[in-house]
Amino acid sequence: MTAWVGPLERMVRWCLRHWLALFNLFFVGYAALPWLGPLAHALGAPLLGRLIFAVYGALCHQDPGRSFFWLGQQVAYCHRDVALYTTIALGGMCFSLVRRHVPPLPVRVALLLTLPILLDGGSHLLDDLLGGTLRGGADDIGSPNFWLRMITGVLFGLVAVATLYPRIERDLAPLQR
Repeated sequence: MTAWVGPLERMVRWCLRHWLALFNLFFVGYAALPWLGPLAHALGAPLLGRLIFAVYGALCHQDPGRSFFWLGQQVAYCHRDVALYTTIALGGMCFSLVRRHVPPLPVRVALLLTLPILLDGGSHLLDDLLGGTLRGGADDIGSPNFWLRMITGVLFGLVAVATLYPRIERDLAPLQR
């Protein structure tokens, strides 16, 4: 009954010691995988491309007008998600260089900096419900709506890393021994 406790405890301790590498690996993969869908189509594996697209469909609206296209196929998530998850991946890698020297972003500041994505996303939702009359429907790459989505995605990604990662680092430190 207790034979598995030792290996399980070692595995948990290893995960606690390497939490940042595991997070970074996850977010790099999560940010990169949607781009592999179009590549799979181009390389003759459309089933894999459709599978990737379907998996991300559970977490993103995948509106073609608000998504990148690569190799003639839609990337599996929207402009905002590209900015957000790429920023979390890059921010996590940058955090690994300064992890013990960066205090957490205060929660009040984080909440304030979250308002832009809430307003932008909320206005897009309202625009969708009103049939595209609120924002004018201009979602092309380079349009003001595109830049709002990209900027709010980057800002939210930075806020997430600056708020959560230093706290995780601090709170896991006693358990990593």
